[in-house]
Amino acid sequence: MEKVIKLIMNTDKSIKILVNEEEKHIIAAQNRSIAADKIYEVIGFSLGDHYSITSENESSVDNQVLEFFSDVLTDIITKINSISVD
Repeated sequence: MEKVIKLIMNTDKSIKILVNEEEKHIIAAQNRSIAADKIYEVIGFSLGDHYSITSENESSVDNQVLEFFSDVLTDIITKINSISVD
């Protein structure tokens, strides 16, 4: 299944994570962290899934933070997408 992960930087500096346009998690501005098990839960991994990622920051606040989380998730989904299904 094709899954699109979208990160949205909100004006309050929290980051909303959507998968296929469905809100899955919010990273609070006060505590900018997310655990590995939460990432697994958010992406809803299933063998054969293929992921892509986009990000949105209309207010241009904390671009570096959004880029950091985007890079982390990009590394994860690159590895997931390389899993071959036989």
